[in-house]
Amino acid sequence: MSPELEEFRQRIVAHAKLAISRSAKVESEAATNASLVQPFLMTLGYDVTNPDEVRPEHHADFADKYQNKVDYAILNNGAPVIAIESKKVGAALKDDRGQLRAYFNACPTVKLGILTDGIKFEFYADSDKPNMMDDTSFLKVDLATIAKNGTIDENTLGGVASIRSGSFNPEDVGAEAKKKLLLESVVETLKRFKDEPSDDFIRFLLEQSEVGNKFSKLTQKVVDTNRDIIKSAMEQFIAREALARLGYTPKDVVKTPPERQEQAGTPLIAVSEQADEAITPSPAELGTLHYAVNRLIFLCRNETLFGEVAKIAFKKTKGSFRVFYAKPNNGSLFDYRERKDGKAIVQFPALDNEMGYAPGTPEMDDLLLRAFTLRVTEAGIAFQSTAVLRTIEGGQAGNNGS
Repeated sequence: MSPELEEFRQRIVAHAKLAISRSAKVESEAATNASLVQPFLMTLGYDVTNPDEVRPEHHADFADKYQNKVDYAILNNGAPVIAIESKKVGAALKDDRGQLRAYFNACPTVKLGILTDGIKFEFYADSDKPNMMDDTSFLKVDLATIAKNGTIDENTLGGVASIRSGSFNPEDVGAEAKKKLLLESVVETLKRFKDEPSDDFIRFLLEQSEVGNKFSKLTQKVVDTNRDIIKSAMEQFIAREALARLGYTPKDVVKTPPERQEQAGTPLIAVSEQADEAITPSPAELGTLHYAVNRLIFLCRNETLFGEVAKIAFKKTKGSFRVFYAKPNNGSLFDYRERKDGKAIVQFPALDNEMGYAPGTPEMDDLLLRAFTLRVTEAGIAFQSTAVLRTIEGGQAGNNGS
C-alpha cells in the first residue's frame, strides 16, 4: 500500500469513528447532511462550500412537469458527475433508490450515484445501459463496521479512494462497476458449486483431472459416486486458499533448524483443546492456527520465547475459535472468525481487542508478537531481550531487528 493510500485509509477510519460518535445525536435528514454526509465529502477532498464543486439540492429535469433532484451533486466543469441522495441516519436506503435513479437517468453526465444515511453508503453505476442506473450497487461501505474494526479492507478502500477529488474519472466507473459485479456473481456461483456441485460441474472436473478422465463413460452413477469426493476436493482447495490468504504460502514458509525444533519440543502445530470433541475446526481455522504457530517460531528471536511457542493451543466451541498460550482464557492470543463476505477477522483480546485483517503483513506480525509476548510475560516467564520483528527474504517485510 502506498503512503498516500495508507494516509487516506487512516482518514477514513478516523471519519468513521467520528461519524459513529455523532450518529446517536442526529435526529433529522438535515442534521444527517450537516453532521455526516458533508464531513464524508470533505474526507474525500471535496469543498462543500464551493457551489462550483458541490451543489446541494441539484435539479435535473426532463421537463418542467417532472422535476428530479438530489441532495448533492458533485460537478466537473459545471456538469454533475456524481449524484448523492441522503436519508436520515438509520432509515432504509431502498426507499430512495427510485429518486436517485430518476435523477441519474435524467443527467447524461452523471456516472456515479451514491445513496446514504451518513453511515451506510451504496454506490451505483450504469454498467448495463448508458445513463440507466443499475439495480444493484457495485460497492457498499458501512462506517459502523470500519469504526468497530479500526480498519477498512483494501478492496473497499480502493473503491472509495477512486472517487476522491482529483482521482474520480467518470469514464471508468461503468467498467469498474461491471468488473466488481461480475466478480461477486462468480464468487456466489463458486459457493453454490462448493456446497451443492451440479452434475455438469462434476463431469467437467472429472474430465479435466488426470485420474477422472480415465473413466470410459461419465454415467450418472459415476457422477453420483464421486459427488462427495468433488465436495471434499473443493473444501481442500478452499483450505489451501485460506492458508495463502493468511500469508502461509510456500515462498513464505521458514524452515526451522532441527536443533531449534528439538529445543521447542513440539511440531509446528499446536494441540487441540476442544470444548466439544464433536466440533471440529474448519480448514480456514486450522490454517490460521498453522500460520500463527509457524509465524511465531520465526518471529521469536529470543530463545526463551521460542520455547514457549510449544504451549500454544486452540479451543473450538460452537461459535468461536480461539488460539491461546497455556490457558484458554487468561492466555488468549486471538479469536478468529470469518465474515459473510469470506474475509477473515482476527481479534486480539490481549491487546484491548485490536483487530487485524491482513495476516502475513508487518501490521499483523506486530499484533501477533505483542500479544504472545504479553501473555508470556503475564505467565511470569522472564526473558532478557525484547521481541522484535525481522524480515523474510522473498516474503513479507517486518521491522528489521538486530
